[in-house]
Amino acid sequence: MFQIEIRNGEVVGKNKKLSKEYMSYVRDLLASPVVQRMGDFIQHGSTTTLDHCLNVSYYSFLTAKKWGADAKAAARAGLLHDLFLYDWHERPIGKGGFYHSIFHPRVALENATRHFELTETEREAILRHMFPYTLDGFPQSKEAWAVTMMDKYCCVMETVSGRVEEYVIKPAISA
Repeated sequence: MFQIEIRNGEVVGKNKKLSKEYMSYVRDLLASPVVQRMGDFIQHGSTTTLDHCLNVSYYSFLTAKKWGADAKAAARAGLLHDLFLYDWHERPIGKGGFYHSIFHPRVALENATRHFELTETEREAILRHMFPYTLDGFPQSKEAWAVTMMDKYCCVMETVSGRVEEYVIKPAISA
């Protein structure tokens, strides 16, 4: 199961010990109305920005643990990395389309800093998660690399989710 789901304060279908640890790091963020607002916007395919950030957050948490990095910082930065709070598909002037990809990490960091106390590692991961697309620099920490890599992985998985059957399986069967 790729998509992360949280029910009754637990990550559904995942290791309970890891789920408890993960939730202890992000529970306060998830309780915040500003984070919940990400559920109002679609990110990739039919995945909301909140669901995308949950996916990135959980997989960044697991990656950081595997690498011996700060799993809490990776989880929190992953959850806040796209806290831009607008529909980028509507192409607001200076924010949508091409510009969105370049500028949204700075918008997300500004929003996250306004609403939450962040560590330097969390700030770096949020700002640099679009590497190599943006000019905000090379990720320096393992945590920033985890968020950067899991963002790309989740983007691909969310974008092709539901399309594999339509574009690969059905054409192959009908050939």
